Amino acid sequence: MRRILVTSSILALSIASGNAAYAQAADDTAAPGGSDIVVTGSRGQARTVATSPTPIDVISGEQIAQLGGSMQLRDVLSQLVPSFQSQQVGSSSWNSVTRPAGLRGLSGVHVLVLVNGKRRHNSALIDLNSGSTSMGGNPVDLDQIPASAIARIEVLRDGAAAQYGSDAIAGVINVILKSNPDAGSGSIEAGQRYKDSVNGSDGETVSAQLSKGFHLGDNGSIVVSAEAKRQKATVRNSDYTGTIYSKINGATNPRDATGDKRRYQGGLPDLKSVNLAQNSEIQAGDLTLYSNATFGYREARVGQAGRYPYSTSDIVEIYPDGFTPYYTMAETDWQATAGMKQTVDGWNLDLSTTYGRDYVRSGADNTLNASLGTSSPTSFDTFSAAFDQWTTNFDVTKGFEVLGGRNLQVSAGAEFRYESYVTKSLDTASWQNGGYVYPTGSALAGQPGAIGAQGATVITPADEASAQRTIGAAYIDLALDLTDRLLVTGAGRFETYDDSSGSVWSGKVSALWKATDWLNFRGAFSNGFRAPSLSQQAYAQTATQVSLVNGSYQLIESKILQTGSAIAQALGGKDLKPEKSRNYSFGVTLTPLAGFTLTVDAYQINIDDRITLTGLLSSAGVRQILRDNGFSGDQYVRFFANAIDTRTRGIDAVANYSFTLGDFGNVRASAAYNYNKTKITHIADNPEELANLGLTLFDRQTQGYFTVFTPKDKIILGLNWSKGPFSVNAKETRYGSWKALANLVNGQPTADQSYGAKWITDVEVGFQVTEKLKLSGGAYNVFNTYPDKNTVPNTIGSSPYGSNSPFGAYGGYYYGRLSFDF
Repeated sequence: MRRILVTSSILALSIASGNAAYAQAADDTAAPGGSDIVVTGSRGQARTVATSPTPIDVISGEQIAQLGGSMQLRDVLSQLVPSFQSQQVGSSSWNSVTRPAGLRGLSGVHVLVLVNGKRRHNSALIDLNSGSTSMGGNPVDLDQIPASAIARIEVLRDGAAAQYGSDAIAGVINVILKSNPDAGSGSIEAGQRYKDSVNGSDGETVSAQLSKGFHLGDNGSIVVSAEAKRQKATVRNSDYTGTIYSKINGATNPRDATGDKRRYQGGLPDLKSVNLAQNSEIQAGDLTLYSNATFGYREARVGQAGRYPYSTSDIVEIYPDGFTPYYTMAETDWQATAGMKQTVDGWNLDLSTTYGRDYVRSGADNTLNASLGTSSPTSFDTFSAAFDQWTTNFDVTKGFEVLGGRNLQVSAGAEFRYESYVTKSLDTASWQNGGYVYPTGSALAGQPGAIGAQGATVITPADEASAQRTIGAAYIDLALDLTDRLLVTGAGRFETYDDSSGSVWSGKVSALWKATDWLNFRGAFSNGFRAPSLSQQAYAQTATQVSLVNGSYQLIESKILQTGSAIAQALGGKDLKPEKSRNYSFGVTLTPLAGFTLTVDAYQINIDDRITLTGLLSSAGVRQILRDNGFSGDQYVRFFANAIDTRTRGIDAVANYSFTLGDFGNVRASAAYNYNKTKITHIADNPEELANLGLTLFDRQTQGYFTVFTPKDKIILGLNWSKGPFSVNAKETRYGSWKALANLVNGQPTADQSYGAKWITDVEVGFQVTEKLKLSGGAYNVFNTYPDKNTVPNTIGSSPYGSNSPFGAYGGYYYGRLSFDF
């Protein structure tokens, strides 16, 4: 079966222009294979995936359906695209829900996400996971797009800022929605985690998906899709090693022997979500009107580290045995696109506008603010965050015959975009200092209660953010079949921001040479530009978090500062500059056999002035600066900075082979490999203000997040066999080793940790009961593999496994699914 695709070479007509026509022509049910056809728009010449001038992965709707019931969409991509990495963090507040992900060793803020060729709005949630390379950015949340609505996903693995927008440094993810008015499908899936020796079975998940197309009169169509999920929490913890209750006359309290030392409840969240989508178009003479929209709502609750009754975090009159606070979140997300297309004098015109909004209310329950004493509430709405984006595009494209009949594709367009990011402080009681001091007779007599809601992310009125900007852009794109065997493309783009980011030109050239009928060479060079996100410019917060400090995991109070704040300025903070990138790639594609395709692409991505959070800063001098600005001085502080230049080198190899075994069925085999290494080529000069305090802007531990904290390589081996009503889908994934670096203690890296490579096996068996009904059952991580355990002291009872494992630290998951067509 053939599938219609779009690659980066259809610059304006397809992805760059946002033309929805190609999406409407797509086969919603096609599966991947070596005979995929690339539609090159008005050039009129069909090309296969192997002859695309830039590398692209295509994830079919069938593959998404197999994985998209219990898995988040970003995990589906991580399972199927070798250079896409999704981090499985645990109990990082909202990062447990909207987990970090990226392409080619870069972060989510370096990937442009499109839906039917239109820019997708960013999340209001900030990536603050320790170890994430996009710290402080607010990437697009792929999981807000319902999997039931997706016909396929095209992942362009190449620098594309000149073609599609300034944040496409690592590549483009284009989500194509279903468009077939005659199709209908659905599924119901249920599963849970393997039984754990301590926690028993957990992570129970039930999900349902539905999608149905309809005709709108004689000249229109609409597809509506819906899905819902209920997921219970998954927890993997260890024993707390400290004393739970205060001593009695200097002796250990006998209640310690029976106290709950597994109060840590961090892990995967308890989650409820609903997602909706529609995709439609109507023909009105030679004018086509189109629209699509998505809506999502979810609630999440995830446990944090336990607070014990001897500590200044607890009030024993409220929680006599201590307590476990829970982070809570309620989120609403929507996006709507409307547009029109028409052909005038051979020019394909496309005018569209898209508005998207993500709104989140963060809070905590089963908690308290100890500084308020016995009058403290036990639940809080701590703050809200909203991100709005309004994008309007006008694009034109036309093919010309030049040089004696050679095809020249000319595409051009303009874009206007408005963005807004706002945070608001909510419950006053979540951050205020009530001045409570533990009374005489208490084990803590004379000490002040800890300030702020425990286990919560808190924003004070002084931390509130309100940032807006407008962006204008214009581009031109040319693609010329110079000979029968040589394709050359070039693009140029100008963007201007009305904030401090300023204006920039970016460009790209690429070429494909058909050496033989089965061997092609391709290469590209581009430069890019990424403006500081509004969140990196304006976000500030206070939170308690688990961090590796002085060689052991500790619960600390962390404060992120706005770069322009008085405290950040006193520590050497400066206004943020845009990041600048240069991309180089070279590849080869081979199709030596029928049904067989192999692509190999090497790349290098240089990014200067990369924006990230500094390391955690604390010293006597920092404490004094905090006190001078009205804080207790107990906080570790961080702020955003253009801290480093990086160089990322890697190689992608993807092979697919479809063949028949005659009476023994049909086989589709695949193999993929990615090697990826990032080196810090320059670290910004240490500000004099920090040097005078004996501190470093970007310490060894934080450097390690970019260089060794994720595996350098990944192997994916897939095999799909089918015969009659039976099918088996097996996948083996190897994740390479990785490390967690610590800051030096007495000049030595005594707390560095190393985690070995692991093989993860996934298997699904299916039976086609009738033409329209299928039963499937299987398991992810069949052999219940865990990452290596941490080797540094873990006194607080958190998970004993490496928290940044790319395949998670939660063991196997098994499930059953009923799928149906109608």
